[in-house]
Amino acid sequence: PPARPTPGLSDSLFVPDEIINPAPRFAALVKNIKRRRGSKVDIRVPRYRDEKTPDAARPVGCPPPATLEEALEMDEVYMDAMAFGMGCCCLQVTFQARDLSESRHLYDQLAVLGPIMLALTAATPIARGVLLDTDVRWDIIAQSVDD
Repeated sequence: PPARPTPGLSDSLFVPDEIINPAPRFAALVKNIKRRRGSKVDIRVPRYRDEKTPDAARPVGCPPPATLEEALEMDEVYMDAMAFGMGCCCLQVTFQARDLSESRHLYDQLAVLGPIMLALTAATPIARGVLLDTDVRWDIIAQSVDD
């Protein structure tokens, strides 16, 4: 059934708490991030601008919005829930090496491939229904948890 965002666990203007996985660790993660930051998540990504992009009423760097209407008037694409970042699909791979020498060799080989893989998998041109002026989704993911 449809759910509307309401004050509660995430306090998001866009995302209802009902989408949070019911396993206790996910609610705890949301609470801990909010407590550590001292506020809810504040993700801001540059909006793609062209001649058809209307001027925004709220400039870059303005205080976090209190209402949905204020959020939609921002010059940046504003997202206020961990779901925006953690909803970006990612792959983490863990390698085990025999010793430090082999670990360094693996690192040296993979360090060269990292930027290539990031570019090949970056296709996130839209967030919250708005075109973005970024190349990768890393800033969205990082801002969803980092302070």
